[in-house]
Amino acid sequence: MKSRLSAILLCSLMIASALAGCTGGEEDVEVVNGCMDTTATNFMSDATNDDGTCTYDTDGDGTIDSNEVDTDGDGIDDNDEIEGCQDMAATNYDATATDSGSCDFDQSYYMGMFASGDMAYADAWSSLQSVRACAETGSNNPCEIVQMTIGDASTFDPHDAYDSASGDVIENVFDTLYRYEGDGNGNAIIVPRLATSHTISDDQLTYTFTLRDDVYFSNGDHMTAEDVVYSWERVNEMASPLSHVSWITEQNFNTSGLSMIDATHFSVTLTQPYAGFISTIAYTVGAVVNADLCEANRVVTVDDASTADVDESSDDFCHEWMDEAPLGAGTGAYVVESWVRETAITLTPNWMYWEDGGFNINRFTSQIVTEASTRLLAFQDGEADFGSLNIEDEPQFCDNYDDAPNVAGKDGYVCTYRESFTITLSAMNLMPKALDAGEANNNTDANSSLVLNWDSNLDGTMDSHVMASSAVRKAIAYSFDYDTARRDTYSGQLAPVYGPIPNGFLYDETQSQVFDYDLAVAEQALEDAGFIRQYDCTSLTVGGEPTVVPDDGSRDGTECRLPNVLRIMANEGNDYRIAMAGQIAQALGSIGVATDGDAKPWAEYLTMYYTSTFEIRFSGWAPDYLDPDNYWTPFAASHDAGGDAYGTNYHNAALDENLTAARVSTDDAERTQLYQNAFALWAEDPNMIIIGQGNGISVKRDDIVSAPWAAIGAAHWFDYDKLPVA
Repeated sequence: MKSRLSAILLCSLMIASALAGCTGGEEDVEVVNGCMDTTATNFMSDATNDDGTCTYDTDGDGTIDSNEVDTDGDGIDDNDEIEGCQDMAATNYDATATDSGSCDFDQSYYMGMFASGDMAYADAWSSLQSVRACAETGSNNPCEIVQMTIGDASTFDPHDAYDSASGDVIENVFDTLYRYEGDGNGNAIIVPRLATSHTISDDQLTYTFTLRDDVYFSNGDHMTAEDVVYSWERVNEMASPLSHVSWITEQNFNTSGLSMIDATHFSVTLTQPYAGFISTIAYTVGAVVNADLCEANRVVTVDDASTADVDESSDDFCHEWMDEAPLGAGTGAYVVESWVRETAITLTPNWMYWEDGGFNINRFTSQIVTEASTRLLAFQDGEADFGSLNIEDEPQFCDNYDDAPNVAGKDGYVCTYRESFTITLSAMNLMPKALDAGEANNNTDANSSLVLNWDSNLDGTMDSHVMASSAVRKAIAYSFDYDTARRDTYSGQLAPVYGPIPNGFLYDETQSQVFDYDLAVAEQALEDAGFIRQYDCTSLTVGGEPTVVPDDGSRDGTECRLPNVLRIMANEGNDYRIAMAGQIAQALGSIGVATDGDAKPWAEYLTMYYTSTFEIRFSGWAPDYLDPDNYWTPFAASHDAGGDAYGTNYHNAALDENLTAARVSTDDAERTQLYQNAFALWAEDPNMIIIGQGNGISVKRDDIVSAPWAAIGAAHWFDYDKLPVA
């Protein structure tokens, strides 16, 4: 009331002094204290100042309990709060939660945080490990697979590796645009990997690829089309000096045909149409490597112009760095944790791996064990999940073994019959070199002159090796006991095959049996070519001058026919190859052909292969891609025609012509005729003994859940599981 009277008095004074029109002025607003929250039970509609006295009936019983407290002021009694994750990006988001709780995040969240730059690589790596790692919950090491095998890898560089031991690791550390996988019915299908799709130009020459944009190398570098173009250029430019695997890409495109469009698109233009192109790049030679890291570790030596008589230039294309696949080299599911050569290889997860899902296998170890008995014992004891068992040891784990298609595993094991496209063979080298420090007459330089011990044109000069004679190679082909190898050595798990193309492949009807075991035919072939018994077998060396027994009546018929020992190669641990090497050595000896050789450690075996320091080499071939050319070209085409993967130095111009034409032809009848022509030429001038096609039984422990099997490619451990045993 005091404030109103003061206003009236002031107005009266104004009228008296200034005669200004005053009507009484503004009323003061009265402050009303009370609860202003409409959700409260004591809400005051006329309150002008919230005095904190609101009360709530949070349990809905119509009364306000003395123990109801709303600490956070959200209108819900603390006792009735629902704690839960309120972050919608979390995997455990709870839409009913009223109070903040802990949140869990998955692979896509952490990868997204890393991609946006909101999370550092080290944090992303550890966070991804926490959500993707296999949990060790069983007594059988359920997060680890141990394999025992007989051969060590040569290199983990996908652009100069052509052996299965290397490929088994490469397929898990690196990735390709497309890959072979099993369809669940025993068939191999090609599925997208780093590529999501591709288009082909009307002239069938230019392929344009679209790539995934969410792929990172194991060191966190983002993979783009630049890495793919760089990788394919590297294959052809480096030219795979040791393994010659680059023939697969060189046959189809030159580096000038590669073009980057943007981060997720590039194109390649082929030199000629090839229907099997996509299948070729599904092989490890098409793997994508980290361009930036490769360039940073590339060693280039520039020629010194001041030394005109010497060329010091060289380029290792980062092969030395890539050899052991260091962190960041690939985008595959695993990284190489360690590699003790000739001992063991260990792979662990690449937590940055792009494919969705957790890891069922946190560690894969491949132990190199050449003794069959050791592998067997380790498999029996559970020390190894896969044991590379010898055929004669398999029946103890399988029932109905003699009826292979209907085989079954005994308790604790799984036995499976598989028909493969793997070919067992023996390659014959036409231009061998001598490399044997134990032989005084031998040159110990693998890059030395060839061993020349045959006057091919009868001009008085030794101008080639006797292995260059088709008669010698045909004699060797007739000296091998095929039936014994298939029936006894391989216990019936090797089917007859008579040429490069496996049974069940397109155009397998273009070949037929030519060679069988016939020492009389073999001996006659040598005699018809002029190789009569005339050398002293006891004095022969690999590369030195032989001792010729004079034709003066002192010959007794035990002399050798060829001027030098033929070296027969097999690798330690592969008892089948060792047995076959012994079989042919004995047969050749009976017709006067001296041989030498013992089983070599895998690394030495590969070195002899790469350096051409052998005459006869037992080996095998698993398909790179599903086209007949994948057998014909590497087996019998010359290096100039994109072939000679086995280093036989074979060159038959007419055969090259037929194989080159068949490679690019899209006409079925034409390809049939070309392969028939090729087989007829090869049968008269062979460079290999084609022994058989593998059809066998695989044995594993029953806690291993395998990915669908395909007769091509390696096992991808990300797709395997090992069931925990309590």
